[in-house]
Amino acid sequence: MRVVVLRALGLGDLLTAVPALRALRRARPDAEIVLAMPAGLADLARLSGAVDEVVDTAALAPLERSLHAADLAVNLHGRGPQSTALLRETAPQ
Repeated sequence: MRVVVLRALGLGDLLTAVPALRALRRARPDAEIVLAMPAGLADLARLSGAVDEVVDTAALAPLERSLHAADLAVNLHGRGPQSTALLRETAPQ
């Protein structure tokens, strides 16, 4: 199962997302969890122990094609319609 989680744009966003990411990891230990976020915080995201991959993504920019065909898409971005539309492009099952 491939899970795409839409971004933590800054340090505060990432820190508040860690409990949700860890809960997702506990619920789906076999899942590949991909976090779409700015690359500057990638090392910190990996330290959470809940993320398998970080894909560099700018704020509200179209998502990289490698993120399409996700089994599950999770929006931690909080920007409503724009981020929801971006996640819809991943065509989650």
